[in-house]
Amino acid sequence: MIYNNRRIALKILGVIAEYNPFHKGHAWQIGASKKASGCDAVMVLMSGSMTQRGDFALLNKWERARLALSAGVDLVCELPVAYAGQSAEAFAGGGVKILNATAVCDVLSFGSESGELEPLNQLAQLLAEESPEFKLLLKKKLATGVSFPTARMMAVNQLSDDASGTLLHAPNNILAVEYLKALHRTQSPIVPMTVKRQGAGYHSLSACDYLSASKIRSILIDALQRPEAAAAILKQLDRQLPYPLDDVFLPVKQTHRVGGDERLLDALRLLILSRDVDHLKNTPYVAEGLEHKIRDAVKTADTLAELIDAIVSKRIPHTRVRRILGNRVLELNKQTLATFQSDDFTPYLRVLGFNQNGREILKRIKDHSELPILTNLKTNENRLNDRQRELLYYDCRATDLHNLFYENGYNYHRDYTQSPIRLDL
Repeated sequence: MIYNNRRIALKILGVIAEYNPFHKGHAWQIGASKKASGCDAVMVLMSGSMTQRGDFALLNKWERARLALSAGVDLVCELPVAYAGQSAEAFAGGGVKILNATAVCDVLSFGSESGELEPLNQLAQLLAEESPEFKLLLKKKLATGVSFPTARMMAVNQLSDDASGTLLHAPNNILAVEYLKALHRTQSPIVPMTVKRQGAGYHSLSACDYLSASKIRSILIDALQRPEAAAAILKQLDRQLPYPLDDVFLPVKQTHRVGGDERLLDALRLLILSRDVDHLKNTPYVAEGLEHKIRDAVKTADTLAELIDAIVSKRIPHTRVRRILGNRVLELNKQTLATFQSDDFTPYLRVLGFNQNGREILKRIKDHSELPILTNLKTNENRLNDRQRELLYYDCRATDLHNLFYENGYNYHRDYTQSPIRLDL
């Protein structure tokens, strides 16, 4: 922040998010967090082309960065797909790892259904420590055939007097606990804070004062597919967005390609059926013979939804299946993913967009950290070591696949031609 050519120290708020797309609830979180924390500027690590559920994002990452910058964010950087498209633990752990490496983030804000930090913090400490008693209980619960999230919740409830495991029912609470676990495990100086999630649940399609991103996406796609009724459909978004409706609907209308799921299914068929089953077995989150069930389902499914439904079971939830398919189409295997998520690996900071405050944040990072900052891949890529370049390869591949499956007009290797979005400079 600069006043009269004099640089003022920034207190920086960090957020790890998807913004698929940015909406009123996100703007409320930023405003409430800045007020409560006294922070001056906001930097966000945002999912790139793939989301934490294993889906491809509705809009490309630069359009989503533009929306965030127009509504209160100062710096948007990409959360690499090795974290962004994975489990809640990997999503949170990767984001915290990068924020730690910047050496300038003062506060990490995240939403939660509970809105109270201390119960989440106590639960995070229990899970971060992983006592022998907890590990044994978790193993016993998993042996009954329930999913990992359910088994973990049951184990926590059995160990605690206050049934705190019930906090793990809600998706934002789960992510909140993972952020806190990552902060504990890394002994991070970043101060955590949580704000109570406003309005509809994370995946809710119900109408309310604060629509979920899932509901907003469904409205935008419905309007796109039924142009004769678009005006009436889009009225549901009145007062739901912190920017003009056309700022999001026009990019969807201009760039979103109908039938992306069908193209993704064709690619999955080719990758799975043209190779030995061991390739599928070596995909993250595939275990206990699941590769055979997936291969059989790919042979008969007519749609991506049918494929997913054929694999889902009591123990294998929908999100795990989507992540498996996402990693398979990326051709990201277990060993490679493990190297990216190891404690001794530090990624890079890929800049998607910034304003004047964001530029000041980047200057501070350069002054306080050795973290490679990527603004132009053609000139910046040589700053990376071999493992960082490999991570970048998967980010670029995810962008190319998003463009190929879900966007009008193929723009190969856009990561190498697209400059960061710059506002108010």
